[in-house]
Amino acid sequence: MVREIVRSYYLLLALPVFVAIMALIDTARELLMTIIFSVLMVSLALATDAKPAITMSIDLSKTRVFAGDEVEASVKVRVRGGLGLVSIAMPPASYGDSRRYREGFEVTNGKAAQIIFKGFRDVEREFKFRVKALKRGVYEFGRIRYTYHHLFGLRIIEDELNEGIRLVVMPRYRVIRRGIGRIKPSTVTPRVTPNRLGPHSTDFMDIREYVPGDPFKFINWKATARSIEGKLMVNNYEREGLRNVIFLADLGPWMRLGYPHENPLEFGASLILSLTKVLLRYGYNVGLWTIPPSDVYVMPSSGQTQFYRVLSALLRIEHVEEPKYEFADPALLRVIMETRPILIVITNIASKDVVAALRKSLCIGPGGRCRLLGRALVIDVAHGSMIMREKLGDYELTRCIGRVGTRARLYRALPKGVLVVPWDPGCENVGLAVARLMPRVRWLS
Repeated sequence: MVREIVRSYYLLLALPVFVAIMALIDTARELLMTIIFSVLMVSLALATDAKPAITMSIDLSKTRVFAGDEVEASVKVRVRGGLGLVSIAMPPASYGDSRRYREGFEVTNGKAAQIIFKGFRDVEREFKFRVKALKRGVYEFGRIRYTYHHLFGLRIIEDELNEGIRLVVMPRYRVIRRGIGRIKPSTVTPRVTPNRLGPHSTDFMDIREYVPGDPFKFINWKATARSIEGKLMVNNYEREGLRNVIFLADLGPWMRLGYPHENPLEFGASLILSLTKVLLRYGYNVGLWTIPPSDVYVMPSSGQTQFYRVLSALLRIEHVEEPKYEFADPALLRVIMETRPILIVITNIASKDVVAALRKSLCIGPGGRCRLLGRALVIDVAHGSMIMREKLGDYELTRCIGRVGTRARLYRALPKGVLVVPWDPGCENVGLAVARLMPRVRWLS
């Protein structure tokens, strides 16, 4: 491309140079201006052909926000040398056609792409724009891409700058401060022995073989060295007597029904955080896994630190286009068999495929038999009102379409013993949903 532009440029100069030579031969002084013009143009092109020095920096007003908040970005640009146009792409435009950034942000004020003209003087500019964070996640927000076009097409430079700035967009959650009834465990003493519940204490029990999910700090290296078969051995400690709740976040394609930032997966993440906040305050151990299994999981524990572990895990989960549902995570199976937790499944029962996926994930046993792994509470996050929100909002009609009759038939196809609670985010906010769900959690306890 650059060679073609340069070739065209010199072809345009060849004509006046030829005319100037003929003018000298014919002693026509009027035509000498053409050669002067040609010399000036060539001299100007050669003088400005040097590579320009372009420096940029970006600064964000906040690096940790909630979904729906706005962030102001300030970009400073300095260009020294060269002559031509500099086009600048700033976040989120600098990440091109990345669907994740296109769905995650919206420019509300200013422009994320600018063009400046570099003349004979050095240029210093500052651009400010605001973006609205729409979707939870951790985003790289320090990348700036620019392209320099020489005025005569002699040089085209494409480069980028990355300052390594991260923008954390957290899902919104509701903190329930007022009492919502008796939601503590119904029994003061756990129904099973205390050494099978809760987080690890400092009371040593025995040494056993390592199982995926055991903390690395419990590895007994001396016992491992003495092992004849070379197996990894860990110290086994007693557990505290607290109730366990494990959230299972469905990552199937039906969790994307709706809009990119308003779908069952995004609302489910907010609901998990809100429930985690309440459960930890009332003395429950909380863990998190995904179905189908992935590398994102949180072992059950209690305390405020556990809330941030769950929050960090929710920032990394994404839906799966072609999931393979099978209960193959040995760490989760071990926790279920040892602690007998309450399983809270966040899903969207939109078709028979969801029912089949849940049966594979929550049941064990050969053949067509379905034996539940434990007490299960399935929260059905409906997507109908999300889709109708923008369509009916302009007509000032209700955006809550209520329960769909076909879902009742799907509920009956689920394994026996599963408690299903429907939730439509368009009809009920997260706070009311938490207040309605906690009595069910207490009943399962």
